[in-house]
Amino acid sequence: MGATDAGTGMIDGAGMIDAPPLLAPESALRLLRDTCAGSSWRVREVLEAEVVKERPGRRRTLRYRVVAERHGGAAREVIWYAKHYRGSRGQRVFWLLRSLGAVAPDVLVPEPIGFSPKLKLLVMSTLEGSSLSETLGRSGNTDSSVGRVGRALAWVHGAEIPRCAEYLRTHGPREEIDVLEGARRRASESPLPAQWAGPFMELCSLVEDKLAHCENQDLGQRRALGQTLLHRDLHPGQVILPGDGAGIGLLDWDDAALGEPELDLGNLEAHLLLDDLQRRGSVRTAPLLIGALRAGYLARGEISLARLATYRRAALLRLATLERLADPRISVLDWAELASALTKAASI
Repeated sequence: MGATDAGTGMIDGAGMIDAPPLLAPESALRLLRDTCAGSSWRVREVLEAEVVKERPGRRRTLRYRVVAERHGGAAREVIWYAKHYRGSRGQRVFWLLRSLGAVAPDVLVPEPIGFSPKLKLLVMSTLEGSSLSETLGRSGNTDSSVGRVGRALAWVHGAEIPRCAEYLRTHGPREEIDVLEGARRRASESPLPAQWAGPFMELCSLVEDKLAHCENQDLGQRRALGQTLLHRDLHPGQVILPGDGAGIGLLDWDDAALGEPELDLGNLEAHLLLDDLQRRGSVRTAPLLIGALRAGYLARGEISLARLATYRRAALLRLATLERLADPRISVLDWAELASALTKAASI
């Protein structure tokens, strides 16, 4: 292991800071001040710091409760989130968040407060409100909320591409085929029953053929490669519904890419089906919610239903191979049951 920089805690060659310097009040204060030096915020004190999510060696998400002032105003307590990256993704996300507020004003994103290229640390504001996931877990009519999400997503897809998008990769049918190949590998290495694996593999082949057809099919200039900004990781936990009903918040743009709008919509539809299965053990409310989502989207955007169906099926097959989605704390179905139900949904 290389030497550690006394000022930042950075380990030479590792590309990431050890967690303690990001958490200890004095060193965290210094890091936040350095990272946010070019912003309108001034950090006075770090009251609390915690790691809320970590992908070892790749990415770490932290939550800070700080006392800060803005534009020389009164100091107040605020909640910030920070992401600590290993590679160059943080810089791309920083510029993308700065651009999104201008190109899609009805869509709320975290305010990018500061980014340190040296530390690879991105500091952002929080979005107030309830997640769509929390809303789906409560009783009551959620159709209108989901319809608003559809309209917001259409705003994103119809927005002028930010200048920084040249740094984003393209993710289309060919890349989705690669994703399905990864799902195949996970399925072949899983303990899931053979009676599920056979039909699953056959369905993967069918969907891959349809994705290949999508790649070769000409949809005109509207589908010129890379002309739509995609979130690419859209699920109910990433969608924030503000209490005042103004706008829709979208979190976590780490996987943003350029591609076809049906990918985002299909992924969110797949997650609505997943949420239904996890909570209730069968598909009950998802079809109605999917209808509201599409209606909201079509009020502002346009889609190919055939391509949407293909992307949704690909997303469902990918989700079927993720064991963590069957954690008993979030799912009434075990992994074998959930994988079977998701695969069945993908076959329709």
